[in-house]
Formats: sequence, C-alpha cells, structure tokens
Amino acid sequence: MLMTLVLSGAVLPASAQKTMKFASPPDYKLSPATGWDREHLEEAFYVLMNGIVAGASEGGARQRIAGQRSHHGLLADELEGFTRSFFMASAWLKNSPSGQFTYQGKTTDVAGFYKRGILAGTDPNHPEYWGDVTNYSQQLCECAALAWGLNMSKEKIWDTFTDAQKKQVAGYLFQCTKAKYYDNNWLLFNVIVNAGLKRLGMPYSQEQIDKNLQSCDGMYLGKGWYRDGNVNRIDYYDAWGFLNYYMMWVILDGDSKPDLAAKYEEQTREFANDFQYFISGDGSVPCFGRSMIYRFGYLSPIVLGQYKGILQLDPGVVRSMVDMGMKFYFDRPILTDDDHLSMGFIRPNEKMLEHYSCGGSPYWATKAFNILLIPPSDPFWSTREKPLPIQTASYSRPLETAGFLLVGDKKSGQVQLINQKSYHDQPEYNDKYTKFAYSSVFSYEAGTVYGSFDCDNALQFSTDGILFNQRWTMTNLYLVKDFTASKYPLYNTDSNGMGYTEILVKDDFMINFHRIRTGMPLVFKEGGYALGFDEGKPVITSSPTSEAASIDGKTTYLRNLYGYTAKHKAAPYQGQVGTNVRYVRSVVPVLGFENKSAHDFCLASMVYGKIGKDKIEKLDKLVKSFAVQGNTAEVTFYDGEQAFLQIGDINDVTITLNGMKISGPVVMARVSADGKTWAALYRDGKLEGNR
Repeated sequence: MLMTLVLSGAVLPASAQKTMKFASPPDYKLSPATGWDREHLEEAFYVLMNGIVAGASEGGARQRIAGQRSHHGLLADELEGFTRSFFMASAWLKNSPSGQFTYQGKTTDVAGFYKRGILAGTDPNHPEYWGDVTNYSQQLCECAALAWGLNMSKEKIWDTFTDAQKKQVAGYLFQCTKAKYYDNNWLLFNVIVNAGLKRLGMPYSQEQIDKNLQSCDGMYLGKGWYRDGNVNRIDYYDAWGFLNYYMMWVILDGDSKPDLAAKYEEQTREFANDFQYFISGDGSVPCFGRSMIYRFGYLSPIVLGQYKGILQLDPGVVRSMVDMGMKFYFDRPILTDDDHLSMGFIRPNEKMLEHYSCGGSPYWATKAFNILLIPPSDPFWSTREKPLPIQTASYSRPLETAGFLLVGDKKSGQVQLINQKSYHDQPEYNDKYTKFAYSSVFSYEAGTVYGSFDCDNALQFSTDGILFNQRWTMTNLYLVKDFTASKYPLYNTDSNGMGYTEILVKDDFMINFHRIRTGMPLVFKEGGYALGFDEGKPVITSSPTSEAASIDGKTTYLRNLYGYTAKHKAAPYQGQVGTNVRYVRSVVPVLGFENKSAHDFCLASMVYGKIGKDKIEKLDKLVKSFAVQGNTAEVTFYDGEQAFLQIGDINDVTITLNGMKISGPVVMARVSADGKTWAALYRDGKLEGNR
C-alpha cells in the first residue's frame, strides 16, 4: 500500500521526502550521544553534493531545484542553489587533496563542477550568465557566498583560473560595490564581497568595508545578539545572518583591524555560550522566527569560531552541538527524492515559507558544513562528545538583550523559548514570533487559515469572533529567571486598547496572567501548545477547568485559572491538516471569553506541553489555588510554593507568602513551602532573594 502524507491541503506520496541513510558506522566511544564522527559529516556532504550536481543546468551555473518561485525571479532562484551549496563545497575542498570524491561507486569532481559553473555564470556572453548586479538584487546576497567560497577553495578553483578568467570573475563581484543594499544584515554581504576580493588581490572598496561594518554595529543589542534592521527582529538570523558574516570577515580580513576582529570574536563567544542552551535532548531547537528552512544553519558562527579557535566552550561540547544539531535533521525526512534539501523545517511545508524562499534557499543551512574547514588531523575530531546543558540539569536561562527566556527540562529533553520582545515589522510573520512560547517538541501552527492564525500559545482578540488578531509589536517589561512580562497594543482591534501578559514558569509549565484594557466588547481566545503527530488519533480528555490531548507520549494541557467562560476540546485548526511546522496533523485546546461591558479585566491560564502520559486529574493538581484581586494574583503550587503577581499598574503592596512578609512595588514574588527559598522582583527591575 502506498502511504500518503497530507500537507497544506494537498496529498503527497510518502516518497516525496526521505531520510538520509548513512553507510558510515557509528562510533559511540568517541561520540556517546550521536555515534557521529567526521565521516558522517562528509557522507552527508557527498549525498547533498551529488544532488546539486544532478540538478545543475548544462553549463553548471544554474540549479533546477523543485520548490516555489521567490519574488526575486527565476534567474536569482537558480543562482541561489549554486552559490549557497558552495558554502559546503568550498569548506570540503579546502582539505581535499584532489577536489574529487568517490561515493557509492561514483566519482564527483567538485572543484571542476564549481569552476565550470562560476565561469559560465559570470560571463555576460554565456547563456547561463547570472545577470548584472543591480540595486537590491538577490545577486548581492549570493555574491557573498561566491567570494567566501573562492577564498576557502582557492587552491582548487581560483588558482586554476587564467588571468583573464580571474578578471572576469572578480569583475562580476566588483559590480556589488556599485549597487545599493538593504539597510540590515545585507550590508554584511557587501563586506564579505569586498574582503574576499581584497584577499584575492583584486580591486575592492575598503571604504565600503569600514562603513558597512559600522552600520551593522548600530543594530547590536549586546551579549552577542543583533536585531535585523530598525525593529526588534531578533531570531536565528543573529547566527546565520550576522555573526556568521562577522566571523567570515575576521577570517578573511580580521588581521587588518585586530581590535575590531577581537570585538566580533567576543560576540561570537557570548552567543555560543548562550546557544548551547537552545539545543534540546534530541538535538533540535525551538522552531522560531523566519527562514527555518535554513535548519541547522544556526550553527554557522559556532563552527567558524571553533575553526578560528576563539570559543570558550570545551571542544567536546562544540562537537556535541554540531553532531546533535545536524544529526537531528538528517535522521528525519528532510531530503527530496532528488537528494535536495526540502522546503520546510522537517518535511516540505508551504505555510511556513516566506515570499523570498525558493528551492535553493535551504542551502544556507550548509554554512554549518564550514566545520569541515577544520583539517581531519586536527585534535578536534578525536575529542569525545561532552554533555550539553540539557543533558546535565534543568534550567531557566534569561537572555536579557534578546528578550528570550529559555526553559530546559533534563528529564524530557524539551527546551522552551518564551518570547516577550522579538517581533517582525510585517504582521504576516506573527505566527513565527509573537506566540508566547515555542517548544523543541510542540512545534507551532504556521500560516493563516481563512485570514487568522491559530491561537496555539497565543491570546487572541476579535470584534466579530471570526477574524482574530494577536499581539504584534510588544515591549518587554521584565525578564528574570522563571518570569517575564510584556505589554502590547490590541493591534487592529481597539486602537486605544492595551494588553499585558506575565508568564511565570514552574518546573516546565507556565502560568499566563493577562490584563486587558479595552473600550470595546471583544471576543478572546487562548490556546495551549499544538500537539503534533503524523499518524493515529490523540486521546482527548476534559475536566471542569481544563482540556488535554495526548498521543505518542506527549500531552498538551490547558487550564482555566481565572476569567475564561468557555473551553473547547483540542481539535485541528478550522478542520485543516498540514498547519503544523513539524507534523502532518495537530490539535490545540482552547479557552474563550467575551468581555461585553468590562473595560479592565484579567484572565489567567496554565499551559503545559508535557512529555509523558500523566492523566488530566494529576495535571489539575499542579496548581492548588489561584486567586485574583484587582490586578494581583496569588498562586499556590502542588509542592506548597506560593507566588504573587501584579500586572499593569504596579502599586505598593504588603504580602505574606509562606510566612515571609514582602513589601513595596512588587511585580512578582515567590516563596518555597519551607520559607527558605524566595525571590522578589520590583517595579524598577530590582530582583532580590536566593532562588
């Protein structure tokens, strides 16, 4: 029987995507978490490289990869597959004696393939010419990959060019110095083109290098985090769109400005120290933000940092980050039948794509293959994998400049990213940014259905109960261990309305406390985590205050703690399939409320994405009591810990929690059952206690 997968409303044969099968034997002595070594990375490269060669045009300069066409046009789309795959190819070529490999009885001339394609693509008289570089054109992005790859593979490709061919290729790249770039991470593409030309001894613009590095410095938030442009677009672009290019500049040209290079190296160190907490027990990360079809590309600055030798992390930890981070994807059906990277987080998923995505776009993931720049003889490859933070202890780690709270649970391996700061300037990206939390297991619902997003991990509001909005632009108010808060306008619903959300973390579940101010009667709904699955039927359960759904050892649980007047059993969004970014099918439990004449009111829920099969009656006991008075709430948990929350206007209060008296403009306080462990957060952001 032919199995089928339902995706974005279309039925696709199960053979439309496949998992890579490795011939390399595992080595669990060296790599206890994955069994991987350099041979597995090289084998993954061989498979992807053969897919690229097979998908090439006659002249080699264009890639015919199945997928949607981007708004850049066919020419640019076919260029992307070529240049982006050059990231992995040039890294491999740097340490290849011959520039060729033999895999499964077939010999592939990698150096010859790219030499032929580059000469065709940069020749205005060739039918596969890539086109002139113009203002804001996609070529500006792709030329950075070309300049970098020519330097990394210099002995195998550039050095084999004649003087006329060098002039032709460099002349094509130099067109980038005459064009305008978007005022965001694109400026770094210009930096790499110029630095690459400089290193190759060809004409370049030092003025543009200096100017554009300085411009991007204006987007720096601190602690290794950048925002893309002039709004708080903070996501994995920090890795693959900023720090990766800074490290490329450091490697190509950093010797010319050692103080500046040292600054960018420090930023990469800080990011790497934080990013180890993003990686879950199975090697995945929370799917969050734009362009997640780039998959493991977020490892790119870390591998360049390891290559340059500037990281503070133990090499064994870096090996685990790379091995686990890449093995997670290659163990799953990310490949098409043609051995191309598919357009999705795992499987192809049209709903999560951006308008700039095309079939060649996913190859930005192969920036992570820059780990192959490290020679096979380097001690790094004989270093034993060491445990990541998620494998050693549970944690709650606030990243203040990024606005993220990372919650890791050692027992389940789940990592949750709670966001109270980052958003995109276009509302069609709200599913990717403005849900309250994103999980490495309970992946979010993507794209709109009938004009609205699903309400998984989001509080939504509507004037008619049909078309719903959720928070968009937001301001982070507080971010400390196990607690974060934001405020946001009721976008497109009440121009004067304002929402406040506080999220209190207990163990690995969340208490969401909302305060709404509005002059309009509105319909509200809040959902729990989306429970994704590929086959079967989840078990749906209810209690007087909560809804839950379970399948495959996972449970999504949502409880009304205060204010909601309706609840709905977990179900597919609008009856649709293919809305989840990771799974074929999904269901979400939902709470509802209509404020009618109320202008200032509170709502509260408990949200739990639980790894395990706990019954709903047990989950209902995790919060013993939740009492609201005005804009404050007091909570008692299953273990006797008590907590206090104040939302919106923060006034002076005096409270007693488990015998401890706390006074002042308290935003959040919590005290353990025995009174020995406590924390208190005040209006000015001051945090006291020993918790």
